[in-house]
Amino acid sequence: MADKNLGVELNMVQRCWGGDYVFSPLGDGHVNDTFLARQKGVPELVFQRLNGNVFENVVLLQHQTAQLVTHLSRDANFSERFVVPEIVPSLNGEMVEMHEDSYWRAWRFIKGSVCDERLESIEQVETAAEAFGCFQRALIDFHPESWQLQVPNFQSFDFYREELLALGKSSKNPYVKDLIRAAHQWGHEDYFNNGKQSYIHGDCKVTNLLFDDSSDVAKSIIDLDTVHLRSWTLDFADFVRSVCSGNGGFNRLFYVSALRGFLRGKEISREDLMLSMDSLIRGPIAITLMLAIRFASDHLRGNVYFNVKEHGENLQRSLEQYRLFKEFQDSQLWMSEVFDQMRTDLIEE
Repeated sequence: MADKNLGVELNMVQRCWGGDYVFSPLGDGHVNDTFLARQKGVPELVFQRLNGNVFENVVLLQHQTAQLVTHLSRDANFSERFVVPEIVPSLNGEMVEMHEDSYWRAWRFIKGSVCDERLESIEQVETAAEAFGCFQRALIDFHPESWQLQVPNFQSFDFYREELLALGKSSKNPYVKDLIRAAHQWGHEDYFNNGKQSYIHGDCKVTNLLFDDSSDVAKSIIDLDTVHLRSWTLDFADFVRSVCSGNGGFNRLFYVSALRGFLRGKEISREDLMLSMDSLIRGPIAITLMLAIRFASDHLRGNVYFNVKEHGENLQRSLEQYRLFKEFQDSQLWMSEVFDQMRTDLIEE
């Protein structure tokens, strides 16, 4: 997102939420722009400028998020263990304020929290995976009257494949040609429509979980904009991809820890586990290739979806995911053996 009007927009935020805040960038999100707002004597807030190129209806998105936050807060098992994000309405009582074509919202800053962009130990991985599993478990009885995912064609492999073909068919970049070839060769089966469908996080990466700043205890799950109905294994696959991205490649110990954490947090049934076998093995491969395609397509269209600091960054992100995709492919047999052992252990228990 261009920042030419940022100063004007932050002044609007000051007026709408009533404060004399000092703003500083927070995190390195690929979609929204996030700022920590400090003011002497009052709790810190987190403001986000939502990417209007990504979400169809930002107002509806935030109203749905409010429903979700309310549900999580009422789930005693979840809310006693994790801090549920708190929406802070503007002085007008609005959950979203608009300035020209920009949309802003505010959250209460979660004290004593830290975001780890990379998880360094199997203990951290297992703890984080368990937290996301607990999040899914808390949504088992979430039944809103209506729910519309505000990101069109989100996590649709076939849509992303066709988009890459349309955008990249005239590209002379050898990597783009290789990626198109890989996308064509990948099977059309949707590994995330198998098994029981329930509400999942939808963007299950390590930076969407906060740890306690004095320990490795998971404190809060954030970024709730892509919650939707799908197989729980999509979150698992994306989490595995996330912990292995930019962290030395595919770490087998991280895969095992992620699987153990999710199974414990979600308290998955043996029946659901059996139905999910293919997704647990091939899901990380599919979603990593999918993200490689998405980054490349956004590079080709001019970086309108993912935030970049300079042109070419999305192409580099794509290449990193493609390399990880190849590593996951080479490890399919090993992942199958891990699953078989995990299944045996659960049956014996």
